[in-house]
Amino acid sequence: MGRLLFIKSIEGRILAGITMFVGMMILVGWVAINEEARMQSFVRQHTGRSIERGAELFASLCSECHGEEGYGADNRAPGLNNPHLFGFDPVGLQTAAVTSANRTLVRLNKETEKLVAELTNAENPPSAERQNEIIAAIAELEAQIEEQQLAIEAAVAERIAILGTLDKAVDNGLFPQWETIEDSDRTADNEVEVFFNTNGTRLAQVGWAGDLHGYVVTTLIHGRPGSARVYPSGTGMAAWSQTAGGPLRQDQIEDLAAYILNYDKGANWTTEDFLAVAQYGKPLADGSLPTEPPPPPAGDNVLGILARWQADEIVGSPVSGELLYDAEFGCTDCHRNGSSAPDTVGTFTRVSTERLTLPQFAGYSVEQYLVESITRPGDYVVDTYSSGLMPANFGVRMTDQQLADIVSYLLTQE
Repeated sequence: MGRLLFIKSIEGRILAGITMFVGMMILVGWVAINEEARMQSFVRQHTGRSIERGAELFASLCSECHGEEGYGADNRAPGLNNPHLFGFDPVGLQTAAVTSANRTLVRLNKETEKLVAELTNAENPPSAERQNEIIAAIAELEAQIEEQQLAIEAAVAERIAILGTLDKAVDNGLFPQWETIEDSDRTADNEVEVFFNTNGTRLAQVGWAGDLHGYVVTTLIHGRPGSARVYPSGTGMAAWSQTAGGPLRQDQIEDLAAYILNYDKGANWTTEDFLAVAQYGKPLADGSLPTEPPPPPAGDNVLGILARWQADEIVGSPVSGELLYDAEFGCTDCHRNGSSAPDTVGTFTRVSTERLTLPQFAGYSVEQYLVESITRPGDYVVDTYSSGLMPANFGVRMTDQQLADIVSYLLTQE
């Protein structure tokens, strides 16, 4: 038997070596070709098991408030099996069409005005040939303007028809503050378009700068300490992660998030899905709007904000700032005990003795640092905390006076 395995001739050995080498190359190639499919299959299996574990956690911990099928409960908790949460705007296409047509109209009207001014210029009248060119160009522009106006009318009519099928969903909290829009046909000042661009999805509504996975995971980790004030029939959402005092490990948080995100239907959400939701997420404020035009927002130009404060003699009130900080903007929900964001207590001391000693803040005052951290939270993130947790839209939600009040309050936190 040993003689059969021993190849005496050099030619035979070479042939055997080549055969073995080619065989190994074929095997490696086969593994490489199928590796991506194998990994995709493994990921699907892993995700499936994660969703199954998440379903068990949801049934035992979340279904009492959010409903067995994730549709929420009236004035208790918002629905998670919810197209609005997953960024599906039922009138998004129509709103985009109106916005695009309005921008085109602005351009066409400017071109028309420019040509009319040239045509009627008494000091430097155009030649007869140029006049004919201008008249023809104006006629073409007017035809394009009419075309855009018809497109706007069609998109608005379609949007109104869609909204008419969602009355029950609106009653359940979809598009809060919709009643403040007096005329849904108006497009001249883009009021309706601005409304849907800021309320069409839940992430836009709350000003979340990250993705939906981050929003869900962050909510599960830290809970919603102030939610009992928003949903009077509920007890408020507790923190579920062990890092924030809850019972769940991080892998369990991820399993629960995987189950919630599995509700997503992509582009296949229907009107029936909107109507099935018993409670939509509520706005961060009380849902009311002032009858008079509100003062302009502070924005995120830090030096410009500080210059306006000095020029307009805007002085902050620590008392008002504390109320805004705790209630209206809900800052205390995260800035408590330092678990999910730096603790409110000691803010002034930390900024003056630690933050301003960093090279990137050379020349900063405490006020400048605080204004920047509120209006541009992503520019600098304190070590041990994650980027994207803090809403990025406080610059648009706060007025100069509100921002000055909050900064004044934080200056008292030594």
